[in-house]
Amino acid sequence: MSHLNEKVIVITGGAGGIGESTARMAHAQGASVVITDLNKDAVESIAQSLGERALAVAVDVTSRDDNERMIKAAVEAFGRVDAVFLNAGIEGEVGPFESRSDAAWDKVFAVNVQGVRLGVAAALPALRKAGGGSIVITSSVAGVRGAAGLTPYVSSKHAVLGMMRCLAAELGPEGVRVNTVNPGPVDNRMMRSIEEQANPGHGEEVHQAFAARIPLGRYVTNEEVAGMATFLFSDAASGCNGNAYLVDGGYCAQ
Repeated sequence: MSHLNEKVIVITGGAGGIGESTARMAHAQGASVVITDLNKDAVESIAQSLGERALAVAVDVTSRDDNERMIKAAVEAFGRVDAVFLNAGIEGEVGPFESRSDAAWDKVFAVNVQGVRLGVAAALPALRKAGGGSIVITSSVAGVRGAAGLTPYVSSKHAVLGMMRCLAAELGPEGVRVNTVNPGPVDNRMMRSIEEQANPGHGEEVHQAFAARIPLGRYVTNEEVAGMATFLFSDAASGCNGNAYLVDGGYCAQ
């Protein structure tokens, strides 16, 4: 496949399951990828395994300087930026609303909301210079539904949905498309953390209960989410702007 030939794509949260799968899929489709994460060793290992057209950059998305540095690195290495996947995110602590501290709220919003804002701000000059492009933000089914015990996380994912819609309206005339990908429960580390926090020592039971509520009868995979993200990077999605794309196995259909 070569749907992304000659495109340059910057990915945050690249050491996580969705980020790594997206980097590998985009690269296989012909893109040059800049893979970023706090975990420098992990993204360097991924980039090395891909070989040419792959660059690793250690980035803290809560830092304006780091966001600007990753875009500069992409332009210096590959000449342009065509798409950014603002995927870095944390689940935070699971528990009753009144037990969540100010620090817990601030940490989730710093990564999940401010990290997106700073990523967009850093990428816009390069996207404009390229004549437009695609911004894809990882939200969640938690961006369209509530969940007991996950108020900071759910609130942050609703916030980026609002940000996306405003940006799509504002940037569309410049040829910059902005969308979210909204995964349901994904079979990866983040869901293992949520399951175990929800019922310590009984994470597998929580997993089974979640899966039973999904029409497909299972969690979605990192690769299934990556498939939607890579589509939204591509010219095949040239008419897609301002929308939330669910990859949830039918979870929100009920």
